[in-house]
Amino acid sequence: MMARGSAQRSAKRPVSRLVPRPLSLRLYPDSILRRVCVPVERFEGWLSDVLEEMLALMRTHEGIGLAAPQVGFTCRLFVTRIEEQPICLANPVITTYSGREEMAEGCLSLPGIRIDIERHRQIEVRGYDSRGRKRRHRVEGLWARVIQHEIDHLDGVLICDYRRQHGALEQ
Repeated sequence: MMARGSAQRSAKRPVSRLVPRPLSLRLYPDSILRRVCVPVERFEGWLSDVLEEMLALMRTHEGIGLAAPQVGFTCRLFVTRIEEQPICLANPVITTYSGREEMAEGCLSLPGIRIDIERHRQIEVRGYDSRGRKRRHRVEGLWARVIQHEIDHLDGVLICDYRRQHGALEQ
């Protein structure tokens, strides 16, 4: 759900103008990392360009996933690349999931921090590619973990929040 003011704001200015250039990695405690992202509504040329820039920035920082708020804007999109295979999705939604496993995760926006997080082992995620075509991916293991991590970013959730739930992170 979008706040009334943000709907009016985006109607006046194209999303492409809301994307900061050049893209740069945002680090905790930057407040944009806590924002719930808005759906992508227009699938135009800017989106392909931004996704390519995000993939390049992710590689530069030696990551395997990157979400829009981590580079300074609040659209529901992320990129990931594992073993040279990319997945770039706008408006992702996990439709099915199964199994659980725990593993240590890191995050480009929280350098030096690793936290054990239990996530679904297998998921199906649906969304749209840069041209607005529907896409569906059934993934497991590391792929499933990275996609769930990036969707957390789109909802303003960080890996440190999982430690807070378990009382392990001092405030």
